[in-house]
Amino acid sequence: MPLPPLHRARAALALWLACLGAAALAAHAGAPPSTVALATAAGFFPYALLAVAERGPGPRLVLAATLLAGLPLAFAPGALSDDLYRYLWDARVAASGVDPYLYAPSAPELAPLRDAVWARVNNPDVPTIYPPVAQAIFRGAALLAHAPWSMKLVAFAAHLGVGFALRRVVDPARRDRAALLWWLNPLALEESALGGHVDVFVGLAVLAFVAALRAGRVLPAVLLAGLASGVKLVGLALAPLVGGRARRAVPFALALATLPVWPLVGAGAGSDAVGGLGQYARRWRGNEGLYALVETGVGRALQAQAGVAEGRVRFESWRPALERLEGTTLDPRASFLPEKKPIWDIAEFETHVLAALIARALVVFAVFALAALLAWRRAPPLEAARAVLLVGLLFAPQVHPWYLLWLLPLEIALGRVTVLAWSAVSLIAYAPLDGWVAAREWVEPGAAPLLQYGLVLGVLAAEEALRWRARSARTPRQSESESRESLPPAPLRDLAP
Repeated sequence: MPLPPLHRARAALALWLACLGAAALAAHAGAPPSTVALATAAGFFPYALLAVAERGPGPRLVLAATLLAGLPLAFAPGALSDDLYRYLWDARVAASGVDPYLYAPSAPELAPLRDAVWARVNNPDVPTIYPPVAQAIFRGAALLAHAPWSMKLVAFAAHLGVGFALRRVVDPARRDRAALLWWLNPLALEESALGGHVDVFVGLAVLAFVAALRAGRVLPAVLLAGLASGVKLVGLALAPLVGGRARRAVPFALALATLPVWPLVGAGAGSDAVGGLGQYARRWRGNEGLYALVETGVGRALQAQAGVAEGRVRFESWRPALERLEGTTLDPRASFLPEKKPIWDIAEFETHVLAALIARALVVFAVFALAALLAWRRAPPLEAARAVLLVGLLFAPQVHPWYLLWLLPLEIALGRVTVLAWSAVSLIAYAPLDGWVAAREWVEPGAAPLLQYGLVLGVLAAEEALRWRARSARTPRQSESESRESLPPAPLRDLAP
C-alpha cells in the first residue's frame, strides 16, 4: 500500500538528513573530499522529491532538519574549500592593528602573527581579494573564536536568514515551499555550514536589494547594492537596475558600489605585490562555461590578424601608456609574468594574454550592457537581477560552486528550476580535489564542464520554451485575470513575485 503524500515527504526528509549526516561524518573522519562531495550530491535525490511533493513537511520540521544537518557540518573540519582560513587570517591581521590590504600572508612583516591558521591559507603570496564589508564579517566571526567553526557558524546563521527572508518576499501561498527549497538545498547548506563561505551574505543582500526595488524604495536599494558590492563586488553588476525605478539614482548606486573596489586596487602596496583583485581579473580561470568559447574565439581572431608573429601582438602606439603602467597595480600583464620571466617588449603582448584580457573585458561590458538594457526597459527587478547574475555566471572565467549562492535565492523566489539544477551538478567542480590534496596536482576532467554546462543550458532552454508556450496560449483577458488573481494581500503586494 503506497504511503500518503505527507508520509512520503517525511521519508524523503529522513533520507535527506541521512545523506547530509553522512557528509558531516565523512568530513569529521577526514575522508577524501570526493566522499564528502558525493554524500552531499546524494542529498539532491530526496531534495528533488521534496521539491515536487504535493504536500511537504511543515516549516518547523524543515527548520529542525536544517539545524540537525547544519550544526554538525559547522563543527566539522573543512573538506571542500580552504577559503575560511584566509577569512580568519585577514581578521587576525586587522585585529593586530595592521591593514589587511597592505601585505600578502607570506610577507615577512606579518611573520609574528603566523599560527596554525596561517599555515593553511591558500595563495599566501597573493594579497587579499575581499572587500571591506566581507572584512567586517570576518572580524565579527573572529569575536566568537579564532577558529574555523566561528566563521562557519556565522555563515550557517546567514543561511537560515535567507530562508526567513524568502518567506517574506514570496507570495504567502509559496512561503513554506520557498523556505524548504533554500534551507534544504544541499549545495547552499554545505557551502554555508561546512565551507563557511561569505557568499551567502551576498545572496541575502541581493534578495533584500530586489525586495527594496520592487517596493519602490530606491534609497535602500542603492545602499543594498553597495552592501552586496562590499562583500563580493556583485552589487556593481546590479547597480544599474535602480534605473528601472529612478534613473537619476544610477550614478549614486554605481559610485557606492564602486567604493569597495578602491582598497582592493591598492592591496599589496606594502610589498609591491599584485593584489588578489588584479590576479583574479586578469588571469584566474577554472570551471568556466561559455567564457571558454569567448576567449577561444578572441584568440583565433588575434591569430588571424596580419602582423601577428611568434604568438605576439605589437601595439607601438600604446608604448607610452604601457611604460607608465609598468610595475603598477594597473599593469595589464602584471599577474601573467612571474618575477623571473623577461618581458620581450613593453609594447608586445602574447596572444594568449591579450585574448584573456579582451575576453574578460567583453564579458564585463556585456553584463553591464544587459543590466542597463533591462533597467531602460523597466524589467521587473526580480527577473532583471536573475538575468544579470545568470548571464554573468554562465560567462564568468572562474565559477566556484559557492558563487551560486548569489543567484539561488532569486531562482527560488521566481519559482524557476535552472539554477536548482545547476546547484546539483555544480559539485562536479570538486572532482580535482582528491588529486590536489594527495599530490598538489589540479587536473579538471575534460568532460566535466561539458556535462555541467550542457545540462544547465539544456534546462534553461527547456524552461524558457515552456514559459514561451504558456504565454502564447493565454488570451489577453486570461493574462489580466491571472495577474489580478496572483496578487497577494495588500501589505505584501509590492514584494510578491
